[in-house]
Amino acid sequence: MERFLTLLIASLCAAPLYFFLFSGIVFSMNKGLSGDSGMAVAYFGTWGGFLAAFVGFWLTWLLAQRLLADHFLRYLQLFDGVALIGWLVTYLIWSADEPYVLQYADHRAVLDVEARVPKAFLNGQAIDSALGFQFIGQDFESRLPMPVREEGGFVILPWQTTPYEINKWRMRVFVYNEPVDYQLDLPKHPQESTAWSGWITPSAGQQSEPLPARMAQNFTLRYRFRLVPHGSPD
Repeated sequence: MERFLTLLIASLCAAPLYFFLFSGIVFSMNKGLSGDSGMAVAYFGTWGGFLAAFVGFWLTWLLAQRLLADHFLRYLQLFDGVALIGWLVTYLIWSADEPYVLQYADHRAVLDVEARVPKAFLNGQAIDSALGFQFIGQDFESRLPMPVREEGGFVILPWQTTPYEINKWRMRVFVYNEPVDYQLDLPKHPQESTAWSGWITPSAGQQSEPLPARMAQNFTLRYRFRLVPHGSPD
């Protein structure tokens, strides 16, 4: 039984490598194809990868059984342990970047956002024509829930959305059509409403740099997450 389980785990761990190797070669050799040709390559790469994994499973089984199982069983078991840990780490990294759905039995999620801009930056232009919001994920019912207001030397534009599918809590504000990203410090799947955050500055590593560094420090955003019972007003 020990020998059988060792061979089984080794073969199962090796099989995906054959899949990714075959599919990677197929896709890398056929870049840029579209239409029917691209669809054919996608099918061939995917189903051919499954066939390669099946062949690789039995090839690994036979080679390990004949060459390793009799005299190097402990080394083969060490390989099994390392391979299992490697695939577990790979899965955790992959799942961390996969989008997930926010679902609640009796509530719906609401994300409130406010952008604060210096009046001097707008130069007399209306803030809602200079700025636009985008939740980075899938959302519903995006709207401006309250009127624009002024506080000291700043103009504040409120925005609200119902987030549904997300990857990481991020917001994008378009400033004269240039994207400015913000990272929101919220749990992966919040279970309760939060208070307003402090005013945060844009995230590092922007796709573009539409704001001078000095101005970026004054171009801030705050947010809160709320769970609203179904049928209740916002």
